[in-house]
Amino acid sequence: MNSEAVFIGIDVACAKKKRLPVCFASLSGNLLEPLELPGSLVRLIPNGSGNQTIREEAPFRPQAEKATAAIKAICEAMGWTVGRIAIDAPAMPGLGLRTCEAALFAAGLSAFKTPHKDEWPKIQAICRTHLQSGGDLARLPYANKIWMLYGFELFAALRRAGFQPIETYPFAIVRALLPAHPHKSTPEGYGMQLSAVAERTGWGAAALAARLTRCVGGAKHDRLDAFMAAWIASSDLAELRVYGNPQDLNDAIWAPRNVYVARANLPLQAARFQA
Repeated sequence: MNSEAVFIGIDVACAKKKRLPVCFASLSGNLLEPLELPGSLVRLIPNGSGNQTIREEAPFRPQAEKATAAIKAICEAMGWTVGRIAIDAPAMPGLGLRTCEAALFAAGLSAFKTPHKDEWPKIQAICRTHLQSGGDLARLPYANKIWMLYGFELFAALRRAGFQPIETYPFAIVRALLPAHPHKSTPEGYGMQLSAVAERTGWGAAALAARLTRCVGGAKHDRLDAFMAAWIASSDLAELRVYGNPQDLNDAIWAPRNVYVARANLPLQAARFQA
């Protein structure tokens, strides 16, 4: 069997019972095609365990290991070799403000700051105390950052398996394509993003949306984010814009070069957010 190169995009989402949005895609000319998997292989991709996983000694490590094992098993079963993997999540915490995030802010892009490496034990302790004292999961402190731990573990697990994933950020991707847009959770915002990405990857918007529904788990904007990550994975890194240090894969965010020049008076989409 001849091995086909595939490019993988992952949108790190950890909501309980929500399948990790992973997009396998092949590139033919200008067409980036999401690849449909047999049901038996789809079921290998783990579901999220939710923010309550913060209670565990190594939050999200088992899920990251399962996801990595799933990627390896799927590629082996389908006769694929991995060209590159791109992930929508921080690769690891820094010892201060990450250079890549500072570069995003300098370019006028918003993002959640990844907490300092030494802050995470305190964050985990606060969350555990909240839950152990009967606190409501919906009011869990740092709920909008806990998913980052899944990202750290996923990068680490994939590297242990011999891959060299890169970090990407869908907001930076979209801002390179559109001068301004409503949030992706709105019908208008999703439609604008879908159309812009479809045009750059060889698709019509409706056809791409239908294809992603069959090929990628999660909500429609999660599916699109995973596909955008696969698009970055399929790109020549020399042709991309890098925020941060391109020599340090722990501190570099990859995105397309700008098509539009952002204007300061235009509203920006809200920061990186994970459900």
